[in-house]
Amino acid sequence: MKIIIIGAGKVGCQIAKTLSLENHDVTLIEKNDIIRQSAQNNLDVLTILGNGANVRTLEEAGIKQADMVIAVTSSDEVNMVACMTAKQFGVPQKIARIRNPEYLYANALSREKLGIDLTINPERATAKEIVKLLKSPINVAQVQSFAGGKVQLFELKVEDSFPFINQQLKSIIFKYPVLVAAIFRNDKIIIPGGEEKITAGDNLYVLIKKDYFSGLSEIFNEKTLNMQNVMILGGSRIAIQTAAILAKLGIDTKLIERDKEKCEKIAESLPRTLVINGDGTNIDLLKSEGIETTDGFVAVTGFDEDNLLVALLAKHLGTKKVIAKVDRVNYIPILKKIGVDAVVNPRMTTASAILRFIRRGKIISLTLLKEGEAEVIELIVSPHSKIINTPLKKANLPQDTIIGAIVRKDEVIIPHGNDVIQPKDRIIIFALSSDIKKIEKIFDGGEK
Repeated sequence: MKIIIIGAGKVGCQIAKTLSLENHDVTLIEKNDIIRQSAQNNLDVLTILGNGANVRTLEEAGIKQADMVIAVTSSDEVNMVACMTAKQFGVPQKIARIRNPEYLYANALSREKLGIDLTINPERATAKEIVKLLKSPINVAQVQSFAGGKVQLFELKVEDSFPFINQQLKSIIFKYPVLVAAIFRNDKIIIPGGEEKITAGDNLYVLIKKDYFSGLSEIFNEKTLNMQNVMILGGSRIAIQTAAILAKLGIDTKLIERDKEKCEKIAESLPRTLVINGDGTNIDLLKSEGIETTDGFVAVTGFDEDNLLVALLAKHLGTKKVIAKVDRVNYIPILKKIGVDAVVNPRMTTASAILRFIRRGKIISLTLLKEGEAEVIELIVSPHSKIINTPLKKANLPQDTIIGAIVRKDEVIIPHGNDVIQPKDRIIIFALSSDIKKIEKIFDGGEK
């Protein structure tokens, strides 16, 4: 496909990188020449200096031949105008990042009238991710759902007390059917074989049937989390969205913001949340508000350093689960190593949502792991695929690929080497990003 991406920020570059690896014809438009030059030097794509809402710039980028326009600049208005312009040129697919929910609230600005096929609100998507982490039965670093919620993927850090430490995967007998589908070790993703051992410091990506998700504490000898109260640091859009969702779930929520005027506005919009005007980095304030008996702490200010430090402080003072938002992806491995339970990154959340839309059809879900190094995809097997009725151990998949689950009607199968795939099965696959195109062809009937 010919794809035009407007905005060479973190999200735009992540999407451009992923799509160019799949041999799409990608053109990246950026109005800041320094940012454009950086993208040009680091990505194998064509870059154009200019305003993505400008007709001449879009024509230079090849808008008349484009199959898709993805507008992810920092300006909602530019993104909307770019998609409206693309609609006039007959571009089949238009995607816009829109942060301000007011733009989509009134019917006058409906998605259809704007000519946008997908709108993505990073703050809303990140808030939903935070709530999923807080609701997890044990302390996990990531939770994703597949097959309409029938299969859960979670990321679990291996501590010294982990019950299966130093054991080979093939020798471990879990209480319920689970699959360790990937391991993050020494800053590298490993798609493991049965000989692989679990070691302290690993982060495991585990697939389990939804029916058994509540029993994770039994499987891994972890304490069950019962999230009854949450404290949020920062009055950002993510904080407000998170507090609103938690209030609907009946979870007691406090939100701390140092700007008094902002606090008053937030309190008006969140009547069921206790909004506190104060410095959330102050230990005395945190203690006076009960940080030592708080179940969950979420740091979502606009400053990565504040989020890191206060999340660690909350953990030290006794909070059961701490979550920090970070924008700089190079901070993520450090945060997890030094005690932050989970990290959310709006860029990766947004990029995953956009890539899911781009690949919709046979691929019906997608999650990026570790800044896009690996992916988890859910796809439907074509009746023409040559892999049908072949035992998985003879399926000739790329080396660093593992089938984590097969969903056949209402049945969820955690597969072994002798299992076979049938037409219309939903397959959940862990693979390196560089192998995704090859995997698509195998399951779509393009190659064996």
